[in-house]
Amino acid sequence: MTDTISLTLPRLAALALAAALAACSGGSELPNGGIAGGEGTGTGSGGNFGGTTAEGVYGGSLSGGSFGNFVMAVLENGTFWQFYGRGSQAALDMAGFIEGTSTSSAGTFHSADALDFGIFPAVAATVTATYTSAPTITGSVAEGVQSLSFTGATVTGSSYAYKSPASLELLAGTWNVNSMNGVATTLAFDATGAFTGTDTVGCTLTGDATTRPSGKNVFNVRIVMGPAPCPAPGTTLTGIALVMPTTGGNTSLLVGAVDSSRSVGFGASGIR
Repeated sequence: MTDTISLTLPRLAALALAAALAACSGGSELPNGGIAGGEGTGTGSGGNFGGTTAEGVYGGSLSGGSFGNFVMAVLENGTFWQFYGRGSQAALDMAGFIEGTSTSSAGTFHSADALDFGIFPAVAATVTATYTSAPTITGSVAEGVQSLSFTGATVTGSSYAYKSPASLELLAGTWNVNSMNGVATTLAFDATGAFTGTDTVGCTLTGDATTRPSGKNVFNVRIVMGPAPCPAPGTTLTGIALVMPTTGGNTSLLVGAVDSSRSVGFGASGIR
């Protein structure tokens, strides 16, 4: 089965960057139009949440936009990543992701600095939600005059458990992926989490995935863009990866990363 990788870049000298992105993405110049529009598919599965905060990994459905499902990781430090797309939750075909910092207490979740990296360039978003220890989460994403709602709980179709240690063994090996714009890419992880990547246009990636100090089932990820024709040569991005076994016997991968200025984003998803 296939994976997907997406790259989104800020609008700096728009025509030049659009051309560079098209060169690295095999001809399609822009990503999917954000959480409220575009293409994508997805599945995901969660489990075992944190205590009184919203910490944990949720899977659920979206309404008011073009994408049907999401997988949302709220980390112990308040950082969150909301991957969205179409298909089932346990094998999400990612169309984009929203990243930001949040506060959560007494059943209320709020983020005022979120960015939607499914749009070129990334668009500011405000995310508000309520959550319970059931666990459930219900909320909305506002991007300018547009808004959509989401409802989630544990990720269906997966045995993923948030409180279990992240497994390098599940991550290791080769993931054959396709970009959102149709470029075939290979990501190869070794037993330590180091990886290399190459696409058919000639863009190379290097980096690593490491277990988080929290001991939760989330990887820290570091990605370094290679030279041109990569759209952001030499840029280092950091983020997270989720590796989720599906109840059908496969394993799915979700990756999201941004640079230090939060102007360049990388997203990947797939199943093998």
